[in-house]
Amino acid sequence: MKLRKIILPLLLVFCIQAIFAQKKIVLEKIRVQSFNVPLTTYLQNEEIKKTIASQLNQILLKHLLMPLADTGSLAVELIPNTSTIDLVKPDFTDPDTSRLHLYIDMLEAFPGRFFTSADTYTADPDMKKRAGTVFVLLARILESDKKTIFYEKLNVVVSPAETPGMGFLRGKGIQFGDLAITPKSFTEFVKTAANILFDPHNAMELVEMKVLPAFMADNYILPKTIGQPRIFVSTTKNFSAYNYQGKKEIISITEPVYEEIMIKGKKTEKYPDDITKAIKATEHFAGSDFVFLRQECRDVARDKNYLLKLTTQVDPVNMPEGKEFLFTNFLQGNFHYLFFEKDTLARFTIMKNIAEGINRVFPNHISNGFDSSSIFRFPTSFQENWMLAYDYVVNGLIGSHQFSIKCSGARNTIKEIFLDKKLVCIAQGKFSIEKFVVFDASLSTELLNQLFMIGFNRFFE
Repeated sequence: MKLRKIILPLLLVFCIQAIFAQKKIVLEKIRVQSFNVPLTTYLQNEEIKKTIASQLNQILLKHLLMPLADTGSLAVELIPNTSTIDLVKPDFTDPDTSRLHLYIDMLEAFPGRFFTSADTYTADPDMKKRAGTVFVLLARILESDKKTIFYEKLNVVVSPAETPGMGFLRGKGIQFGDLAITPKSFTEFVKTAANILFDPHNAMELVEMKVLPAFMADNYILPKTIGQPRIFVSTTKNFSAYNYQGKKEIISITEPVYEEIMIKGKKTEKYPDDITKAIKATEHFAGSDFVFLRQECRDVARDKNYLLKLTTQVDPVNMPEGKEFLFTNFLQGNFHYLFFEKDTLARFTIMKNIAEGINRVFPNHISNGFDSSSIFRFPTSFQENWMLAYDYVVNGLIGSHQFSIKCSGARNTIKEIFLDKKLVCIAQGKFSIEKFVVFDASLSTELLNQLFMIGFNRFFE
C-alpha cells in the first residue's frame, strides 16, 4: 500500500497547531457526489448532520486543537453524478482573521474504475475483490484571505463486515449504492475516515474500512430473529463447521455433478416407472433434455455419506434469461431425493417463484438485521413495500417427518426450515451456511444437517 508523504516536518505541525489553537473554524460545506440514494438521504437528515458536525468538532480539537464555530448545523451540497467536480472555489466573505474555513469533499467512485485508473494505487487483489465502493475524501482549510493552509486527501475502500444481521439484504449486500448502510454505520464511517484525514501524523493514502451491511425490514424474518442467539458457521472450500449443543459439527457439500437422463434414442436406460412417466408427460418432451443434478454430502462427525439428486428439464423452447438458471426447471412432482447410502432418506417437490400473499418486504425501512431500535425509515418517495415471492419452496418427507424449506432473500440467501409444519430454523447464506437461528432446542443436529444439505445445494440459483 502506497503511503502519502508527510508534507510538514513535525516542528512545523506543532506550530500550525499552536496557530489553530487560537482560532475557530467554520465548516462552510460538505460537497457530496454519490450514486447512493440512501446515503445522500442521510446527509439531508438533520439529526444525522448534527451527529457528523459534533464528531468533526471532536476530531479537529483532537488533532489540530481547533473547535468548530458551530456544531448545530451542517451545509451539504449534493452534486449530480453527471457533473464534473473541480477544486472548491471559496465563496465565504468573512473577514474575521480569528476564524478559519473548512471545505470537505466526499466523492464516490466505482471500484472497477478506481482500481484501473492510471493514477490509482496498487492494492492487494483480495481488497479489490472485497471492495463494494470507494470514497475519495478531500479536506481544505483556508484563512480569511482565502489562502490554503491545510489540504489532505484520503481514499477509502469500503467492504462489508461480518454481521450478526439476518434478513433481506438490499442488492448484493456490499455496495453502498445497492445497500444503504444504517445511519449509525454511516456516521461511524465518517468519523473513522475523518480521524485519519485530519491526523497530521498519519501518512496513509489508501485505507480499507469494513462496515456492517444493512437489511431491508420485513414482517417474516426480522421479527422472528431479533433477540435470538446466532450460530455462526465457518466455511472453507466445501466444509462448513459450527458449534451447536456443545459439540463441533462439520458438513461437506461437494461440487455439483450433471448426469444426463437417457430416456430417448438408442441408448435408452431403465428408470423407475413413476419418473419415466412424469418425464414423458412434460411439455416439450421431445425437444428437451433431462438431467439428474447430483451432489455428494457428508456429515463428518457421524461419518455418514449422503447423495442429493434433483431432476430437471432443459427446455430449448423456454430457456431462462441467465445461464446460471439453466438447470432450475425442476421436474414437477416428488422426483427429488436425498439418499443415505442405498436408502431414500428424503423425497420432495421443488416449486419456483411462490407468493403466499402474507409476507412483505419494506424497502423504505432498513435495519442492522439484529436490533429493532436500528430501523430507519426513508422518505415516502421510496417504495413502501412489496409482496414476497419465494425463489424456491421445497416440500416433502424426510424420514418420518414432513418438511419444508422456503428460500428467499437477495439472491436466495434466506432459508426458512419447517419440520412437521413448525418453523425450526432460519439460516442465512446461499450455497453455504453463514449463520442460523434454531427455534426448537429438541431438533436433532443430525436431522438439521440433512436439511441443510437440501436447502444449501448448489443448484438453487
